Amino acid sequence: MGQYAYKNDLVTPWRKTLSEQLVHDLAFVPAGPLLALAKKTPGGWSHRTPFLKNARRLFQARYSLIAADFDAIADELPWMPVLLKLEKATLVAHLDELANILGGPRAALLCLVRAARAEDKDAAIASELFTKHASNGKPSAASPETKALRLWLQKVGAPTVEPPAEEQTPSSSDPSVRKLKEEIDRIATARENELRAERRHHAHLLAERDVQVVALEAAAKANLESQALQLASQEAAAQALQTRLAKTETEVTRLKGELDQAREHVAKKAREIAEHLLSEELRPWFTDARKLREASEEVAQLRHLTAETVEAVRKAQRDADPFLAKEHELRQAIPQMEDMLKLLRRYQRTAGSVLPAIVTLEKRVTEHIEKVRYELERRDLPSDPFLERIATKINGAKIAELKAIESALAAAEQSGLVDSRHADLYRGDIHRRRSLTADQRFHDQKPSGPVALLERAVALGEPARLGIDANNFACLQQAYLGLKLASKRNAQGDLRLLLDTPARQKVLNLLEKLAHEGTGLLIWASFDGQASNLRLDHPRLKTTFSRAGSKADHDLMDLVGKDKSSEGPWFIVSDDAEVRDACTRQGAFILSNEAFVRLLAGRGLRS
Repeated sequence: MGQYAYKNDLVTPWRKTLSEQLVHDLAFVPAGPLLALAKKTPGGWSHRTPFLKNARRLFQARYSLIAADFDAIADELPWMPVLLKLEKATLVAHLDELANILGGPRAALLCLVRAARAEDKDAAIASELFTKHASNGKPSAASPETKALRLWLQKVGAPTVEPPAEEQTPSSSDPSVRKLKEEIDRIATARENELRAERRHHAHLLAERDVQVVALEAAAKANLESQALQLASQEAAAQALQTRLAKTETEVTRLKGELDQAREHVAKKAREIAEHLLSEELRPWFTDARKLREASEEVAQLRHLTAETVEAVRKAQRDADPFLAKEHELRQAIPQMEDMLKLLRRYQRTAGSVLPAIVTLEKRVTEHIEKVRYELERRDLPSDPFLERIATKINGAKIAELKAIESALAAAEQSGLVDSRHADLYRGDIHRRRSLTADQRFHDQKPSGPVALLERAVALGEPARLGIDANNFACLQQAYLGLKLASKRNAQGDLRLLLDTPARQKVLNLLEKLAHEGTGLLIWASFDGQASNLRLDHPRLKTTFSRAGSKADHDLMDLVGKDKSSEGPWFIVSDDAEVRDACTRQGAFILSNEAFVRLLAGRGLRS
């Protein structure tokens, strides 16, 4: 219906009255529209007479559709079309007089259908008038008085209602009409005979069903009687079981008392027997246990005396041997010198103008620490001339030569020419040589380089973003990270290092320490391969894993290329030429793995 139709809450109290009036008015609807409404109605009929006869029952289930049903027949009622065409002002002014002619329910139906058809709010009749006339009077089955309605229409200046023209019926003397009537009578008689036969058949079926119902009732009654007997016998059996259960519970209580008494008697006897056996059999064992305890105390005293003696001898040997005393003093002084070195480097990072004395002192302290460590660990090296030449070569090697020495040392260790313990010591020498060379290069480079800018961002907490080619960094800096990666040949026959989950976690642990120091630093670690279960405890440390058929290099390029924000400069750590060139074109600062390691070592950060 239209948007200006009355609300359901307003119409609901009057639906029954309006539905009854609608049923009465169906008698005045022509056959065509009436049968069209009957076909739309669930349970309707295809003939006028049975539909009108059952209309009250059918429309009781359609109270909620009263407006739609009346709208379907309103234009077919003789008195309704002219009333629907009247202007609203004229109709409202004389609605009370019209209600006296039509009746209150018919006037309410008129208001209902006009509101449903209204195209704007002004065309709809007020809901107060609908309520007023819906409650005024009862439904009427008679047609409105034609003369009174004609006079009312003349009064309001509307066209009068013409009475329905009588249908022109053909003369019964016409042979075709007589034949048609005879055919209709024959069909009606046949239909009546069919209905009579169906009624007899239904009566027969009902009689058979009555017999079945009587038989079922008798069977149900017998079943109920048998169930009552079974229930009575079950109740008697339950009563007997309850009596037996009470007797059993009494017997169980008595037996429990006797059992408790028997247990107490057995426990008493067992204690007596145990005390007798202990007094006769275990007394010698107690004597041996006391002797063993005394011997254990003597051993403890001897151990204490031995430890004191060893400490006294070690102290005396250290006092007698100046070199041992000096070694002890140097080992205690190394942590103090490292703290001093960190302090000097922090001054260099945070000061606006660094004094030359601080730079000179920092360099001297670094060289002194490396020299002391080298001399202390040199005592553990063997006196083999071949190994001494390796040490001499390491101390004078450059960065490019150190990699070749490290490969030769690994080959010698695998072939058994060098012991693993000595190889680890030489690897420490190689790492120290790299650190010393890196420190020298760090002092030689300009203070405005990428390393200096990243150092400043970390020291002052300035915003910056750091992207790391994690696989490239871990594979090339195994010694610094303390890793020993396994290798595998790919489909092309190239040897590839494998970065497992513990190795990845080591890289993340090192980067997490850097994130703690740089409060404005956002770090991205890009790994090759599938995602693994890694622990990330810092909110400014994030990871990416290469997609299928791709590499972590492309993730770094995408991070820099697609980032349009201004949250600080990008720093990329990688030795991959493709990554360095692509990120440089996007405006990122590029650091080599060795430069990044120098930065970490300068801050004392290790995994």
